[in-house]
Amino acid sequence: MPTLQLSSTDGRGYLLTLGETPIVIGRHPECTLAINDESASRKHAVIEPDGSGGWSIRDLGSRNGTKVNNQKLLSQSATLHPGDSVKIGGHSFIIESEQSMDEVRRDVRSRSIDSENSWAEELRGMLLALPPKGEGEDPIGIVDGSGKPTGALGGDAPGPTATRLLLLLAGKSRATDIHIEPKLYSYQVRIRVDGQMVQLVDLPQKVGQLMIGLIKTACLMRMAAEDAVQDGHFTSKFKSRRVDYRVSVTPSVHGPKMVIRVLDASIAPRSLSELGLPTYVYERMRKVCQKEQGFVLVCGPTGSGKTTTLYNALREIDRETTNVVTIEDPVEYQLENTTQIPVDEAKGNTFKELLRSVLRQDPDVILVGEIRDEETARTAMQAAITGHLVFSTVHSKDSISAIFRLLDLKVEPYLVASSLDVVLAQRLVRVLCDNCKRATRISPGQATRLGRFLEGKNEVSIPVGCAACLKTGYRGRRAIYELLDFNDELRDVVLKEPNIGAMKKVVDKGLFTSLLQHGWTLAAKGVTDLDEVERVAGAG
Repeated sequence: MPTLQLSSTDGRGYLLTLGETPIVIGRHPECTLAINDESASRKHAVIEPDGSGGWSIRDLGSRNGTKVNNQKLLSQSATLHPGDSVKIGGHSFIIESEQSMDEVRRDVRSRSIDSENSWAEELRGMLLALPPKGEGEDPIGIVDGSGKPTGALGGDAPGPTATRLLLLLAGKSRATDIHIEPKLYSYQVRIRVDGQMVQLVDLPQKVGQLMIGLIKTACLMRMAAEDAVQDGHFTSKFKSRRVDYRVSVTPSVHGPKMVIRVLDASIAPRSLSELGLPTYVYERMRKVCQKEQGFVLVCGPTGSGKTTTLYNALREIDRETTNVVTIEDPVEYQLENTTQIPVDEAKGNTFKELLRSVLRQDPDVILVGEIRDEETARTAMQAAITGHLVFSTVHSKDSISAIFRLLDLKVEPYLVASSLDVVLAQRLVRVLCDNCKRATRISPGQATRLGRFLEGKNEVSIPVGCAACLKTGYRGRRAIYELLDFNDELRDVVLKEPNIGAMKKVVDKGLFTSLLQHGWTLAAKGVTDLDEVERVAGAG
């Protein structure tokens, strides 16, 4: 009998068996499967026998519809087959191949037997399945917070084994964070991959405690301070690279929770050409990076790759013949022939104070990590029109909104108009896993909406999920971009009537692709899927 596997937004999986009883899915507690999902309706959809030995799904009048294989249900119901995907709110379901109830029970029993030791084999299985397939437990060296090598990960004891496997898994999956969370009788381990949390394993309580103790020792933290907030760092040495980690420990109800930020420089793009910029955006960015003065502003939310873009812009500059200075909070990348200054507000070293100081250091190029206040914005823009090339970031949803963010900071319109060269908005979308993505026909409504961006195609790809992508359906991320190129006509609008309508009239006359449109282009090429683009860039 087919089983229904639910891959939820928090990375957990649930196994349900389709039988003779309908399965109602929604937020209401009385639903057969009650999901905690604000984007789902109280009673969203029902899966029920279709009278011919199969099953069908029927939408129950939900506010945002039910999708089967990425197509919204338009008729009363749709027949389900093994391999079909179903999307309800933010949750995705997959109809798997046939499996009897006896087999399900045997699987559950086998997983419960020797559960105290099964975590290691579970982690090893994930490690071997991730690309490059077959690479397993390579040796790892540890350098503690003082810079001294330690043999803490040697041997087969549970603590070193769990730590070693977890660091290897984080490296192969390109995770950015590792979460070790204490529960009542165990430790839950999750990693953030491509911006989403993915459940890995539940460790026995003793193993979790040993692992946390080992990492705290590597970070030179106080072992007895169970209720203290602590921060530290350590480094691991793999066969071909070093990876740095920033560690934060915070007390929780069941014990200390540890979050490890993975700083793996080897997976970051190393030049503008590696960012996936559209051709005209790439050429414009290269051109402005060769100027002696100007202002490049990159905007987007936290975690959208703004700093990565700016550092790759700095790599286009001849840093041997220019004085390049960065002011950051914190300094995340190391760049040769560059003076990098960290913000330390406790000592009075804020963005605005450091920027004033840096301007007395004969700079040619200045990177200001973020514009947060009026004085920083005004000083940076004045520097841009007095002979300096300035790079910075601001939090805004798109390139036009970035202009109004600067005006909201009380920066004079003439400074905004005369200093800015380009505003680049960006977001990160997940890339479909090449191992398991599947083509599906696009609906007439989607085809009408996407229009020319489809380039004549009638199919798009959707995520499925496999061991190679930790069953997420995605592997890796890339950016989508929106470039606002400041010309004289746009400067006149900012000076005279700074409103969105007037700006859009000017923008629409030139070569301009919005974030959403760039995402559609990638979806048409099978790089990502439409749901992911609309999740990240918005549906309108």
